Amino acid sequence: MLKHDPVEDTPEFQAIEDELEAKIIAKIGENSGMGYCYLYWETKRDILKKDYGIEWRSPAVLNPRVRFD
Repeated sequence: MLKHDPVEDTPEFQAIEDELEAKIIAKIGENSGMGYCYLYWETKRDILKKDYGIEWRSPAVLNPRVRFD
């Protein structure tokens, strides 16, 4: 089972989830193939920190022995 950041389970995060997703897509576009997840996670982390003051850790950080594409 992959670990995820528990901040995703908070009411504060869930309240902004749709808005966050729209901001990510507006900035980097839809899925663009191999390696996209890393760009997506980096953008998500940056937007969460800058716009909402939320520290978030990606699945890659939380699951260092797992290879993502």
